[in-house]
Amino acid sequence: MATHRENGGFHIDTVARIIRKTLLNEYLALPVAAAATWLTHPSSSTHLGHLLDLASRFNINLTVLTLSQLARAALYLGSAGLLLSANSLLNKWAANNWTASRSGEWSHWEREIVVITGGSSGIGAHVAQGLLRRNPRTTIVIIDLAPLRWAPPPNSEVHCFQADLSKADAIRAVCARVRDEVGHPTVLVNNAGLVRGRTVMEGSYADVEVTFKTNLIAPFLLIKEFLPEMVRNDHGHIVSVCSTSAIMPPPDIVDYAASKAGIQALYEGLGMELLYRHNAPRVRLTNGVFNFIRTPLVVGMPTQPQFLAPLLHVETVSEAIVEALYSGYGGVIYLPGIMSYIAMLRAAPVWLFRAGVHRTTAQLGVRFPGLQTIDEAGGVQAVSK
Repeated sequence: MATHRENGGFHIDTVARIIRKTLLNEYLALPVAAAATWLTHPSSSTHLGHLLDLASRFNINLTVLTLSQLARAALYLGSAGLLLSANSLLNKWAANNWTASRSGEWSHWEREIVVITGGSSGIGAHVAQGLLRRNPRTTIVIIDLAPLRWAPPPNSEVHCFQADLSKADAIRAVCARVRDEVGHPTVLVNNAGLVRGRTVMEGSYADVEVTFKTNLIAPFLLIKEFLPEMVRNDHGHIVSVCSTSAIMPPPDIVDYAASKAGIQALYEGLGMELLYRHNAPRVRLTNGVFNFIRTPLVVGMPTQPQFLAPLLHVETVSEAIVEALYSGYGGVIYLPGIMSYIAMLRAAPVWLFRAGVHRTTAQLGVRFPGLQTIDEAGGVQAVSK
């Protein structure tokens, strides 16, 4: 869920969190329902009399009818809360192949080797820093075209490799170096990405090619490089950074949205392969479906209602990724949380989804400056984040 940082803490996730912990809290509502039901029973007449006397002292008009209504309302609310908890639990176990982590499997992060693409700054840098705050002995490998723009803590195991992830031969070479010089990664955070900000008609061949190569093909190839060892050990975690544009593709970034829709398919299909083809149910997968984030890739303030779809802070996104890694379980991270329900609307009639939800992306009020310099061969010459 979004945090106190977004829109001053006033957004739908905050309201949902409060309601979930009060009205829809089954641990509160169901005992209230049971107590109110018991007090309306004839055998509890003495206790009911005491309760009515106590209520009258505070000028509260408490009747048997009111208690019955309270019991019914609390039962409905508690049942709804129970269903939400059951749904979350089933989602968790389904996303993790109904397989628990081994005892202490994710408790010793000094044994893990974490590769983060695009980690020189932005989300990737904050993920690396968050992991090091939790365990300074975690081995971090940054793969980025840009040089590292943050200072690793003293004595930390941070390795930096510069590579253009839009080029397959560069990916193959840098992955070989990582294995030879550091070891086999156990965690892969596919964070690197770019957006050109041009319509389908206006974008050049190179714009389209480098977008798909960096955002979609590179994650595929990196997984191909590092997954075999994870499968052999039935231990690993792959995080993919997706986007709400995969659900509602806006104008001007259709190539970006299509690449992120591919990431969604990669997450879902790879999970099936791990279970049914490779017998590696404990290799965890996490997919982050995020709304617009405060990075240099996006300029301006979205016209979307900030109460419903707040502009996310980098720290909020990185903390959610680190929390998912430390949990030892995979799944889908929706930020803000309402996006999980927007995703469900994809199953609504086309006219309803397009007219009621998708059309809101036509005038976003933000620009995508396309900070990278692209050569006509489809390579990234420089990256500015």
